[in-house]
Amino acid sequence: MKINNREVIILLIFDFLNLKKTGTVKMKNVIFIIICCLVFRKESSAQAVYMKGYVIQLTNDTLWGEIKKNTKRDYGNFVKVSYRKTAGNEIKTFGPKKIRGYWVDSLSFVSRMIDEEMVFVKRLSADTSTTVVYEAQMQYDQMGDIKVGTDYYVEKPSKEFTKVKSKKALKVIEEYKAKHKKIEADDLAKKD
Repeated sequence: MKINNREVIILLIFDFLNLKKTGTVKMKNVIFIIICCLVFRKESSAQAVYMKGYVIQLTNDTLWGEIKKNTKRDYGNFVKVSYRKTAGNEIKTFGPKKIRGYWVDSLSFVSRMIDEEMVFVKRLSADTSTTVVYEAQMQYDQMGDIKVGTDYYVEKPSKEFTKVKSKKALKVIEEYKAKHKKIEADDLAKKD
């Protein structure tokens, strides 16, 4: 029999209420219930779901199936990717050294070398004939506290991969959007 988090919390609350009726409520019981509620709340907040997507292997073969996407904590999508053919199939996990990239939920992640480490970066602009903008999330230590930071990179058609300030990345993205709106408008005018 499998008990889910809600059932455990309900059982703990009933246990607490029964202790209160008998007059044997102790501070350690109250603290235990509070800790359990916080742990189960944190556990349920990290939502990972499988969505349609694909993995591109180093041999350029494509594995179509489902990709695990963490919808609450974006950092997990930059570290590794979990793939399965369909629900119930074996789950394979790949790091950025093992594959070229993956696609899930209209997002493209590709492997790139940053500070002598292979990582996944999220593609923010789609046109590969011009400068492509990427977002990278990296963990760093700030006075003993682990933080996640976001950096932006541009890749030029010459394959030069350079870190940029966020304002410059946003400018490139805006130029990309403006260019494509003009192309779409021109295409619509040609059809009329």
